[in-house]
Amino acid sequence: MPEQFQQIPHETLHLDEFQRWMVAVVTNFGNDTEAWNSAAAVAELSHERALGNVLPSKTLTEYERVGIYRRMYFLRMRDALEIDFPSVLHFVGKPAFEALVEDYFTQFPSTSYTLNDTGTRFPAFMRASLLPDNEFIAELAELELAINAVMEAEEVPPIAPEEIAAIPPEAWSDARFEPVRAFKLHESTYPVHEYLCALEEKLPAFPNVELRPNYAYIHRSNFHTKHYALSSEEYRLLHHLSTGTPLGEAFEAIQQQLLSEQKNIEELLPRITACFQEWMAKGVFARVVV
Repeated sequence: MPEQFQQIPHETLHLDEFQRWMVAVVTNFGNDTEAWNSAAAVAELSHERALGNVLPSKTLTEYERVGIYRRMYFLRMRDALEIDFPSVLHFVGKPAFEALVEDYFTQFPSTSYTLNDTGTRFPAFMRASLLPDNEFIAELAELELAINAVMEAEEVPPIAPEEIAAIPPEAWSDARFEPVRAFKLHESTYPVHEYLCALEEKLPAFPNVELRPNYAYIHRSNFHTKHYALSSEEYRLLHHLSTGTPLGEAFEAIQQQLLSEQKNIEELLPRITACFQEWMAKGVFARVVV
């Protein structure tokens, strides 16, 4: 053991003082010397005072003992983001992803008691990065963050079939819908939902990184979270309904959109109507107000 370590006297510290120092050191991604001498760490304890309060073991120095916690912190944070953002990991590759994790948590150390919150700033971080295709990656991260949010949302029962059957035909036009809590709509300017589906389905090819809108909704039912592709018309109808637009008014808006875009109403309206019936059957809505 180096003589300088043995000569530093032990002193009694307040627990919160030592905890703040420990957090500053553990969340620093430099080497041990850089972490112990970082501005955040020294603001809590000088290097000398820290050495006086971290005892060496028979086989490890003070640095090495704290280093175990530092390495485990990085591994836990990395694992959390790998679970939450598998598509981003796949797109950039593991070495680049690990470097991104280090940069991300250097800028945004975790301040939450749960790992569920570790990735909340990841899309914005990716958008501000200098990586090629950073906007595509950011939108991919936003989609995966939305899926994670639905996975964690409270699951409430959907409208019961008997409630639907009890609605008189003349009331449907003015009916307003409230979606279940485990539901989100997602719109992107890049084909990120296609990319996610290709990865999950292990397809041999992935979509090109090009401006091409994707629309999807995410829904959890019976503790299973799924995501579904939507056309632009289906997305706008579901958006109208999920934000309280009456059913008749929502369908009228879609018809006007189809007319303005010179699309085939006779072909598309039956398909969109079938989608509405499918959303009802899948339990997307929690309430109907008539």
